[in-house]
Amino acid sequence: MASRGKAAVVAVTQEFEALAHTMAANAGRAALRIHVLPYPLETLPEDEVRGIARQHYRPLLRAFGLPARVADE
Repeated sequence: MASRGKAAVVAVTQEFEALAHTMAANAGRAALRIHVLPYPLETLPEDEVRGIARQHYRPLLRAFGLPARVADE
């Protein structure tokens, strides 16, 4: 996607971080931006998952390339 002028970020849990980097490198996309979320998510109560989502929302926007001043608004 980045080669088409579109930002791309892969969001994975910690469990799949190494695999995501390996797959990106094998596809010739070693510089692919990868945002890592905690693992596991599926066993956490909904309120904790929502808290994690709020915590990672702005960093994920910054990973897409939004300036911090925009992502943090």
